[in-house]
Amino acid sequence: MKSRGYIFTFFLVLLTFANTVISLYIGPVHIPIPVILENIYRTLIRADPNWTVSTIIFYVRMPRIILAVLIGMILAISGLVTQTIFRNPLGDPYLTGVSSGAALGAAIGFLISPFLVPFLAFFFAMLAVGISFLISRSGGEIRAEILILAGISVSFLFSAVASYLIYLKEYNLRGVLFWLLGGLYGATWSEVYYIFIAVLIAIPVILAFRKELDIMLMGDEQAKSLGVDTGKVKTVTLLVTSLVTSLAVSFVGIIGFIGLVSPHIGRKIVGESHAMLAIVAPLIGANLLLVSDTIARSTPQGEIPVGIITAFIGSPVLIYLLFRRRRM
Repeated sequence: MKSRGYIFTFFLVLLTFANTVISLYIGPVHIPIPVILENIYRTLIRADPNWTVSTIIFYVRMPRIILAVLIGMILAISGLVTQTIFRNPLGDPYLTGVSSGAALGAAIGFLISPFLVPFLAFFFAMLAVGISFLISRSGGEIRAEILILAGISVSFLFSAVASYLIYLKEYNLRGVLFWLLGGLYGATWSEVYYIFIAVLIAIPVILAFRKELDIMLMGDEQAKSLGVDTGKVKTVTLLVTSLVTSLAVSFVGIIGFIGLVSPHIGRKIVGESHAMLAIVAPLIGANLLLVSDTIARSTPQGEIPVGIITAFIGSPVLIYLLFRRRRM
């Protein structure tokens, strides 16, 4: 299984590179792949590239492509942790109220000033997570079943307030709807920088707890009997993934199915070991979101929210995986 995991990881790295090059080529202005590679090379060695082509590559498409890769990695690693901690195959990064909190923050931001949307979305996403954690914490440990119910309750409350604000100011409906469905339009290098730092924090943390997460698949009581501090593992991994998911959502809106489907695909290929899954699942998420975003910005009708594309791709994949699971 390990050798298969290494081979699949290498394949995913090559696939990410190939999808990146293809995504650089696709757009309103089609730039031949040899021209893209030549301009990247000439820019790196400062050898007088075609500045029009370089501007499109480095300031329009490249930040968006890298952001898609990084966001996909964050959603996938967060979904993996959620499914493991809750031992729930339908767990996704938004189970603790992140999405509804971010939606409320975005709705308030669109009422005040669009420039405040990312900051308010992040703040309210973390507020929702904080309330869910506070409710579910008992005896120094997070109770998974209470956290799920708390997350659902907080989600309904925040969603209700957000819906009311949207209803009051329906002239902002299109902007809010576009944000709620997710999109990477207007990606900047500063956003890439912050999300890159988030990835550098999240994946090493999950890898550090890889053995504990493997043991926790057997259940909390069994894990405790084997010496695992389940309270610490839950608190650290869920807080870290909730934090980075909140940051991701604040920049690009709510993008569904990536965090739900990517871990399942990874498990089908490399098994349950988190040592491999913590690398494979993020790479799968990166490619799913990158392909989805490339399709979203290349439709004949013009750009559409990427959340629509991820739903079209993710739903059949999830149905297939569930069908296979039923037959086993």
